Amino acid sequence: MNDAAPTSAISDITFVRRLLIAASIGAVVYAVWRLSDIILLFFGSVLVALMLRSLAAPICAQTGLGERWGLLLAGLLVLGVLCGTALLFGADLSQQLRGLSQRVSETARMLSERLELGSMADLLKGSDPASRLGNVIVGLFAWSSTILSAIASVLLVIFGGIYLAIQPRPYRKGFLALVPPAYQDRANATLDDAHVALGLWLRAQAMAMILVGALTGVALWLIGLPSALALGLIAGLAEFVPIIGPILATIPVVMVASSFGWNTLLLALGVVVVVQQIESNLITPLLVGATVDVPPAMGLFAIVAMGVLFGPLGLLFGFPLAIVINVAVRRLYVAGTLGQPAEINDRVVRED
Repeated sequence: MNDAAPTSAISDITFVRRLLIAASIGAVVYAVWRLSDIILLFFGSVLVALMLRSLAAPICAQTGLGERWGLLLAGLLVLGVLCGTALLFGADLSQQLRGLSQRVSETARMLSERLELGSMADLLKGSDPASRLGNVIVGLFAWSSTILSAIASVLLVIFGGIYLAIQPRPYRKGFLALVPPAYQDRANATLDDAHVALGLWLRAQAMAMILVGALTGVALWLIGLPSALALGLIAGLAEFVPIIGPILATIPVVMVASSFGWNTLLLALGVVVVVQQIESNLITPLLVGATVDVPPAMGLFAIVAMGVLFGPLGLLFGFPLAIVINVAVRRLYVAGTLGQPAEINDRVVRED
């Protein structure tokens, strides 16, 4: 009889401990879900940091400068390119974007419905002038809040990327400190592999974006389509989201060309098809495909899944996240757990 009480007490303690562990895991999962936007913005900062360090590496190698001076020159180089582009094409691009905005007013209406703000005509409806004014103020506040939120997110990603680029080691050490000591070497190797894969993809993707944007803009200008520079810029930026981005970039081209008749529409569609064939069969295999071993189907479903789960940010960062997941699965599961050789960044990895 005396042994039953201690056994029952131990069972109760074990049950409570397991319950607390399950509750803790659930709380962590819930917190990650609630903070998913912040986590994705942090991932965007990581990409910015990788870009800056990739630009700084050859500068340091050629000049012999320290890491921070190389990063400073890399940042000034990016800023100089942006300012030079704005001076050369800023006025024309601004005018073309305004014209493009007018021609795709239907897109603005769809976006307004998506944000549940309604059109300006709906905002002006009301039983009295005070009510109409109140609706306008509420609508403008909602629009301004959305725009300010987007600007704040961009600034957060940029400045977060700068801080990460200047001092990446404390963050890496902090992450590895959360991993059990027996697995820290493997986690460290996984971070190295992901760093290399993302760096290669970023460089290749930047070149692909420039080429696709230039080809699209020049070709649309040659067929006489208005706002060719703006449409080329949109096509180049959309190339950051593989597979889905080029499809979305086709929408404004079709909407602009459709207002000029069937001949212009067919020519514009021909330009889009030819550029995409060049991108799919020449640019991507030579630049991106040679550096990133992510199957196209996996990349497509990863982008769609991230978009469904996390919205626009998931859609934007879906493919680079797929690269990280692909590297982690190959290093930690295929090589680490199954003990099979895994090919990562054009080399075969075997775990002892």
